[in-house]
Amino acid sequence: MRNPKEINIIKKPASAVQFRIGLVYPNTYQVGMSGLTIKLLYHLLNQHENIVAERIFYSPKSNFLPCSLENQKPLRKFDLLMFTVQFELDLINAINLLLHSKIPIYSKDRSIGFPLLIIGGPVITANPVLLSQIFDFVFLGEFEDISSKFLDSIFQSKVSGLEEMINSIEGFYKPLNLPTNPVPVITKDLDLVNYPLSQISPIEEEKKRKSALNGYFLQVSRGCPHGCHFCLIGQIFRPHRERSLHILQEYIKAGTKATQTDFISLIGSSTADYTKLPELLSFMLDNQYKFTLPSIRVDSAFSLLNLIKDSGQKSLTIAPETGNDELRRNIGKRISNQEIKSFFKESVNLGINQFKLYFILGLSQDINSESTSILELLNEISTINQKIMLNISITPFVPKQKTRLRELCPNYEEINSQISRIKKIRSKNLKIKVFPPRWAEIQAILSLGGGELTNKLIEVARDGGSYQSWKKTFNNALTSYYQNEICNSGSYRGSE
Repeated sequence: MRNPKEINIIKKPASAVQFRIGLVYPNTYQVGMSGLTIKLLYHLLNQHENIVAERIFYSPKSNFLPCSLENQKPLRKFDLLMFTVQFELDLINAINLLLHSKIPIYSKDRSIGFPLLIIGGPVITANPVLLSQIFDFVFLGEFEDISSKFLDSIFQSKVSGLEEMINSIEGFYKPLNLPTNPVPVITKDLDLVNYPLSQISPIEEEKKRKSALNGYFLQVSRGCPHGCHFCLIGQIFRPHRERSLHILQEYIKAGTKATQTDFISLIGSSTADYTKLPELLSFMLDNQYKFTLPSIRVDSAFSLLNLIKDSGQKSLTIAPETGNDELRRNIGKRISNQEIKSFFKESVNLGINQFKLYFILGLSQDINSESTSILELLNEISTINQKIMLNISITPFVPKQKTRLRELCPNYEEINSQISRIKKIRSKNLKIKVFPPRWAEIQAILSLGGGELTNKLIEVARDGGSYQSWKKTFNNALTSYYQNEICNSGSYRGSE
């Protein structure tokens, strides 16, 4: 890819650098830089004056040579490669990066001359055994609390003692020797940990617009107070924690100046539940900062609508998940259709008429009833006001390890049929975007599968990673494998 022009790239004198970390995000630059993860890890890993971390992203081009963004350094030239995986399908990209770099795939085949490989992120915290034959270490949990200890330890250790040193640090495990219930690291106090003020940001024409890559990323909280039964993040990153208002206000003042922006993207699993959110939004409005909120719960957001209106924001995102009150309660989301409709009425009265709605299909055994309830709710919302514009996102349910719905294996063929039914809606005020059920089925295999999949995943990656590659590797029997080896085997059941 063409190197983007950016501000706040960290540069260190070559004479000072004695250890090099490749920070690998196995997806494109646009995807990686539209979230906080890379900005945060890049900041934390560069805190030691003698250690430098450079970013590495994935390219879909078949002949690309993976190199760091900062200095075009090949992966093999780093002492340590740290992968962060946010989405199951990125696991194939991670393998592809190693293949394109001519790094031996299996950990047993790598000699001292190759970098040590560590993998982490929510996908790995939930299912740490999936690539156990490839990576030297898995990291489970959140990195801030142990980041300084980690950097000091790897700098002090000699190359021959690096593995032993990492193995002694909290949260790091050798994947082939995982304990029965490995304990993830959880950041105890968000106010006390290091947070990036000078965030990397592109310098381009798009800077003038509210692009997902621009602005200052402000994380107000971690975890979620609700614990919906399908939600992985709400389960593995407990408890719900908040940053203090005065800390956030200081971050805003210093961070927007250092990042050369007045636009703030609020980050959090349940941002609207932040205790001091009205005060925080008022602070930003009073100081003429622009901001955007992520998906919000309608039962938490009624008191915020006037502040959102005053910000000039004309669009809101909510996640009803389903159109059925009882099903919504059964999955741990205690919001009613009446509350949703009241939220829309109040929003429209305040001049907000564009909405994005997230729905999940496959949360029960009666998928036909699910699609019917979604259609009915959409129809009721549409009749509230003719000016309402709805962008609908429908995602097939993917069961996740560590969640209470991990044993619910949906029928993706039936989901596909019901999605076709929903897509027949014809309305100029409604747009529907669907995540393909065939890829959701693959996600379910990755989410619930184990180390026995490693060889097949390598084969998929070698063949390019397309859907045809998956079909070929699984002998045109993906659905059969999912149903027989994943759903009916019971091998993952009871995993906590």
